Amino acid sequence: MSSVYARPTGRWGFGDVGWCAIVFLGVIVLSGVLLAGLVVLVPRAFTDSAADAADPVGSWVVVLTQALTVAGMVAWPLLTGARNADGWRNAFGLAVTWRALWVGLGLGVVALIAMTQLTYFTAELLDRDINSAGAEAAVSITGSDAAYVVFLLLIAFGAPFSEELVFRGLIWGAAVKRGWAPWVATLIACVPFAVIHIEPLRVAPLLAAGIVLGLARQFGGLGAAMVAHGVVNVIGVIGIVASG
Repeated sequence: MSSVYARPTGRWGFGDVGWCAIVFLGVIVLSGVLLAGLVVLVPRAFTDSAADAADPVGSWVVVLTQALTVAGMVAWPLLTGARNADGWRNAFGLAVTWRALWVGLGLGVVALIAMTQLTYFTAELLDRDINSAGAEAAVSITGSDAAYVVFLLLIAFGAPFSEELVFRGLIWGAAVKRGWAPWVATLIACVPFAVIHIEPLRVAPLLAAGIVLGLARQFGGLGAAMVAHGVVNVIGVIGIVASG
């Protein structure tokens, strides 16, 4: 662990990764139950049981779904940090330093370039346009300007925080605490990171991003990984707004 900046601390490990997955799945099930209830109560806000983002209520349903996803991801890591370490920041190595900022900004640009190039190559290979699910959901939200703004904020800041807390915080940290090399931890964390997006056409860009974000975690702490992820997502949000 000598090459790891802001080492993870506390009494937690891979068992907490399993509990995190269980809690996350539980929140997803709860979201499904909530959506089923809304279909009955506000049928005009849905089309074939999917939220109609052109409807004001449907727009907020899309936002609620995204917000619950973020909450479901961070719930167990935050609880673990509070119970089994001196707070989640120390548990997962979130260092608030200039080093974390500059490493995050620099590797964020690297991640953005890598994802852009791999997306372009994939699109050329398959001869089709490739957009992220988040971007497609955002542009579909036309029923409420406020919902549109909140959804973009969740993409820009909620996703980098929640996903990095889980993948470069909990999963990456559990591997390093076990004594495995940082590069092994990076590979272990980047695979579920790519898979959980459920975007087969973007697996290569997401895997590349996961590797770069793992480097950010190793050399700048969890804060650097969050900043790097934020660079990618904020620029993506700017692109969504500009294209609209």
